[in-house]
Amino acid sequence: MLDEILGDYPQIKVIDYLLMNPFAELSKLQIAVGAEISRITLNKFIDDLTDKQFVIISTNSKYHLNLQSPIVVKLNMLLDELNKMAIEEAMKHADEPYDELTDEELSKIFDENSPDVDLIQLENEIQIKENYDIYIEEINENYVLIV
Repeated sequence: MLDEILGDYPQIKVIDYLLMNPFAELSKLQIAVGAEISRITLNKFIDDLTDKQFVIISTNSKYHLNLQSPIVVKLNMLLDELNKMAIEEAMKHADEPYDELTDEELSKIFDENSPDVDLIQLENEIQIKENYDIYIEEINENYVLIV
């Protein structure tokens, strides 16, 4: 929700994802996948988030939101206000007519729109791609053009 008003930036996506999962302990890969950014991009600023005590890194290298941080408290207050505004807007349309669906129709809609996804396989595929990207970056950094 924050990206709607603050912009589509990787940092905003990560902060928004962490605020939506306030009690989760997450690896860098899980944060990157959840925020829909690359792990390489996350690595560029995750230390800033820990330095500012927005997130805390556990001994098992997992990150979790610092619920005691004044920044996090204020961002949660902002999200509360945004949610109230969204609810008020939705209530304006509550009296509009709508089609009632049977349980079978609802089941069919949800079955069609929710593909079976193997999250472990997806994380492995992302990890393989990121390792490949890092490998290519290292080659490009170490490449010397001989003329």
